[in-house]
Amino acid sequence: MPSLAGSTSPEGLPQDTPQDTPLAGLTSFDLTTAEGMAMLRHFDARLRRLGDPGAQRAAVRRLRCRAPLSDRAAGLLVLPGGALALREAEEVLVCDTAAVQALAGPQAARLAALLAGAADLVSVVHGPSGLRRLAGLPPSGLAQAATLLPEARILAPLLPPAATWAGPALLRWGPMGREGGGGQGGVVAWPMVPAPSRLALGASVAGEALLAAAAPVAPEIWDAPEGDDRYQLLSTGLFAHLDELLGNEVSDLLRFELVDHWTDGEDSLASELADGVGLLPACFATPHDRPVGMAALAGWPRAAGLLAGAGEPLALLGIAARDWGLAWRPALRQAFLRQLRGLLPAGSPALLVPEEARAAPQPLAQLAADRQLRASGSDVSVLLPLPPHPSALLRLADRLAGGIGAPVLLAVPAWGLCHRFDPAGGGEAGNAAWFGHAAADPAG
Repeated sequence: MPSLAGSTSPEGLPQDTPQDTPLAGLTSFDLTTAEGMAMLRHFDARLRRLGDPGAQRAAVRRLRCRAPLSDRAAGLLVLPGGALALREAEEVLVCDTAAVQALAGPQAARLAALLAGAADLVSVVHGPSGLRRLAGLPPSGLAQAATLLPEARILAPLLPPAATWAGPALLRWGPMGREGGGGQGGVVAWPMVPAPSRLALGASVAGEALLAAAAPVAPEIWDAPEGDDRYQLLSTGLFAHLDELLGNEVSDLLRFELVDHWTDGEDSLASELADGVGLLPACFATPHDRPVGMAALAGWPRAAGLLAGAGEPLALLGIAARDWGLAWRPALRQAFLRQLRGLLPAGSPALLVPEEARAAPQPLAQLAADRQLRASGSDVSVLLPLPPHPSALLRLADRLAGGIGAPVLLAVPAWGLCHRFDPAGGGEAGNAAWFGHAAADPAG
């Protein structure tokens, strides 16, 4: 590196004498303030005095900047991956997964009746052309629909914890959750809370506004079920925002290096935000006529048919040879049955359902279920009634997988919950995080 006037700081930037300049040891700038932007310009001036491109890049890579939210969209937003957020002035609200509540069957129908006369409800429905915003509750019979409640406390008569919720709440309806008379309907409710600053930034640069009386928002704009897909949308949004924010403030050198730092690679902010947005509950996915999160049930056609035809919402706990591999042995399948019986309440009307068509379903409590499980080599599931809260099912499936040391699938179509628990970790997949299981602060 060529000789520079003054000494060099630990951050690789030339340091003036005396060593108490404003940038000595400073690697964090708040670009939402005039002072922070001025400090970044000072950093830029000193950065350009470095003649080594590698040292310049390394110095920028140490920076952690807080940027203001983008002004591109406000109001109700759909994020990459199908989650909803609410942008109000300089605050972005997202679902608080740790406070999730759920109802099913007649209780879900009662909630729909409770909200029928409420004012200022806004719903979003997914149809063949994309997402459309409507006033009031969504029509019945849709596979994917959500409702934003301005005041979450209106839910308290049926969801007592909502009495302590301040501000709005988001409801995601099951495929038949707005039907009268109960049946298979379900609804999941989350209070909306301020997002961490970095996640709020991501929502502002990549969220698409859902406007009243506007054309549907096409899936190509927001449908990003995989992390790599969300990363591309967030990377593009961050690039455009930083380019506009810094275009007239700093040199091209610093601007390009910052954009690259924020948008390129697995350790970039764009990649971090792609993971964080994936932890938010997705209300929508493609195709429009398939409930969110239920793709895994395609491998369980017989059980899925029984779920759809049942008179009440049910949960599925399943084990599959494709997931177990060499562990798919009669003794371990029997251990699954034995442990499940020990975890369920006495007298639970659970039903063992082999995927083999010629094998008849058997009540879990009867010895015929044991014989069926030993004799049949097909995948098998257990259908059981729903508890009052998703957390009970999540704990049950997690304990069951850990106890037998093999993967277990949990699915609840009425709530859009589907997760494969794998004690080895490698095969863990699904949306349990949307329901508060091992909830983390996304992109904090």
